[in-house]
Amino acid sequence: MATADSTPISPPKPSRSRRRAFTLVELLVATTISGFVLAGIITASFQLMRSAVRVTHYAEMDAHVRRGLEQLSLDLRAATAFTYNGASDITVTVAKSDGTSVVYTYAWNSTNRALYRVPGSSSSSQSNRLWLMSGVSALSFSRFNKSGSATTSDSATKSVGVSLTIARTAIGGAGATSKVGASFMLRNKASS
Repeated sequence: MATADSTPISPPKPSRSRRRAFTLVELLVATTISGFVLAGIITASFQLMRSAVRVTHYAEMDAHVRRGLEQLSLDLRAATAFTYNGASDITVTVAKSDGTSVVYTYAWNSTNRALYRVPGSSSSSQSNRLWLMSGVSALSFSRFNKSGSATTSDSATKSVGVSLTIARTAIGGAGATSKVGASFMLRNKASS
């Protein structure tokens, strides 16, 4: 029996722990932001790979140009005679240690895009051709007298300048281009 003071006891209400899920709008916003972040990461990775390829091409070109110019330098500095055959074709006579001499022609043409050295005074000879540089898109030789002024006379030539453009291309366009200029003194050649 219940008394007037007492309140009836009701059973406890079941606890409704309400879990809240993401709404469709929140999911779309999160997906869009994730897409932008992923696109940025992929773009940055692609640019880093292209930069690495370009650096590799520059290093390869540098070594290639260095070897070619070193050979040209050795022959020009030891040259006792010089003939300017054209802007991309020169002939030098180099004295050997046994008292004899050898003639070399250095030439470049736009067809094979290479600087090469060939024994003899003709650049068209195919015999014993030494390929010094490939990928050369432009090359020109120039000649200077003792005072450093441009000259048109082989007898007055005391130094030879060479300027070239070398390029490497790769799949995806991550190529590299380099312009090089050098000057070599003809130490053993008498000049007028």
